[in-house]
Amino acid sequence: MKLHTSIFARIYKRFLADTAGQRLRATPSYFFLIWRWSMWLYALVLIVGSREPYTKYPAYGISVVLLFVTLLQTLIVTLYSPVARHFFPRLRLPFAPPPRSEIDEEEPIPTALARLRNPYSNLILYGIDLLVCGLVTYLSGPFALHPYFGTSSPFYRYGISTAFAAALAYGYRGGLGAALGYDLFIVLGILFRPTYADPLYTPNVIDVVGSLVDTPVAALVAALIISLLDRYVRSLQSEQANVRQQKAQLDLGNVLIQAAYERQHLLTKSAEQLRQGGRFESLALALVPHTPELDTDMADTEAPRPQQLEIYTSPAHLPHESEVSLPGELFEQVRQTGERLTRIEPPVPHLYPPRFPHQLYLPFAKQGEVQLILGVESHRPIDEKQEDFLVIAGTQLLTALENIRLTEQTILLTAQEERNRIAREIHDGVAQLIYILKISAETCIAYTQRLMEASEEEAEQLNPLEERLQKLVTISKQALWETRSYMFSLKPLNQEHLSLQDIIQGQLREFETISEVPTSLRVEGEEASTDGDNEYARQRERVYAAFFRIVQEALTNAYKHAEATRIEVALRQGPEDILVEIGDNGKGLPEPARSGTRFYSGHGLTGMRERATELGGTLDILPGQASGLLVRVWIPLSHAKTNTALAASASAHKFSEKH
Repeated sequence: MKLHTSIFARIYKRFLADTAGQRLRATPSYFFLIWRWSMWLYALVLIVGSREPYTKYPAYGISVVLLFVTLLQTLIVTLYSPVARHFFPRLRLPFAPPPRSEIDEEEPIPTALARLRNPYSNLILYGIDLLVCGLVTYLSGPFALHPYFGTSSPFYRYGISTAFAAALAYGYRGGLGAALGYDLFIVLGILFRPTYADPLYTPNVIDVVGSLVDTPVAALVAALIISLLDRYVRSLQSEQANVRQQKAQLDLGNVLIQAAYERQHLLTKSAEQLRQGGRFESLALALVPHTPELDTDMADTEAPRPQQLEIYTSPAHLPHESEVSLPGELFEQVRQTGERLTRIEPPVPHLYPPRFPHQLYLPFAKQGEVQLILGVESHRPIDEKQEDFLVIAGTQLLTALENIRLTEQTILLTAQEERNRIAREIHDGVAQLIYILKISAETCIAYTQRLMEASEEEAEQLNPLEERLQKLVTISKQALWETRSYMFSLKPLNQEHLSLQDIIQGQLREFETISEVPTSLRVEGEEASTDGDNEYARQRERVYAAFFRIVQEALTNAYKHAEATRIEVALRQGPEDILVEIGDNGKGLPEPARSGTRFYSGHGLTGMRERATELGGTLDILPGQASGLLVRVWIPLSHAKTNTALAASASAHKFSEKH
């Protein structure tokens, strides 16, 4: 029961569930197979139903043998035909091309025989079919005695189908050529009759013309019908393609609206919509990262280095560039030239992901710079409509991406403006008041000290006041330093493209001015050049910001809690990583802090360690050589976290021993 249900479902799917265009395109192939099988059955009836075969028909025995030969030929042709492989996609036959699970509406009309990849193999295939049909007709011609060629053969109508097959594959020229080739075997029978033919029969005009004219006329009619059918099918395909592309553009528009604020989701969904809308086998969307404007001095001295493209693929099982079937170097070529690129290359069998022969690369530029590249692959030639669809959709996508970038930039600028405003308010308000409080407390201390020097009796009474004023000065310095820290947290860190050495030097100078705690800075190595690599420059700015915050927190801890009287900072710079050590001579770290408990300015060691870890670095708290603490921070400059903590520790120990 299950088997019958499966067969019925397959028949329904192939005959009824297919679209009208698919059924119409498959009609010539069905006609060829039906004709060949019908004419073989007709030959079977003639041969089996003949009376007195051995005495009346000398070619009867040969016809029986040819009956089995043609049966074998018809079975092979049927199994290798595209229509049969449409019904049985899992059928594996030697020398057969990879089967397609269904008839593609974009493919040309299926041929009667198998369509091989090599055009010369196709010619040999049709030539063998013509040779078999011609020889069968020639050898079985004397079956009816008169005439001993052409129409008297029980396989005459069977052999005409070879002209149908050629007309179906090659049009008028192919059909007429096969018909003339078939007629050559009839002429051969007229001029060189088989030995078992009737020697008394003389060919007449009616028999000769009737045997020679049928096949060319049938081939021309078949070619005409097939050409008209092909024209109608192509017109239907064009209308269907227009409707499909319009629907795809609507779907893409919906994606652009729904995913307008999710850049990665937008690119992923857009790649899938573009592939489906254009009917491509694979599609890759290469996005050129936005290049911010470089500093004028840097632009004059450093040659910009191209950034790595961001590639999104469809189908989605191609997760990154190394697995994209479209060669990545061609994307870079299109990016540099800014011109479209087309390629046709032979397919590579057994390749995954599969490589398709027809490739097209389209660049999309803004203000003279390529921002987006679309690369597609197809097993059929890419027409103008498909290219126009990509141009329209790619322009819409580029506009959407530009809107997203401008929106993000507006949000960042707005947020930065608000942070700057708050920083100015703190500087002009709270910071000034604290500074005035500090100056007033120091003035009171100076006045108190003069009174104490003038009178020993008043000195004893003013001594507690002096101590309280000293504490007030200390508290005001701490408050002023923390206020300055909040201001630096709100304001951009490196607006003037300063080096890390300049940043830390300015930080220590300001700290020393406020706290009056002596500081020093030791530097080893020089800042690595970015060579125009904007991604590397952005990564370096993130690392600089992390070091600034960590050093800021360490200075606050040493001054506010450790009561240090001396702070030393060491900086080692390299092209791959940076190491900073902050040492003080304070009273050290309490036990709860060693376990990672939150303390010091709200975040303490936990926040410092998180800043380093987010960038792939490490943070160690070590006891100082004489007293106090040593905060050691190592952060790599590479994009990937390839360096290990062990390598960082070894480098840190070497740096510490050297100093």
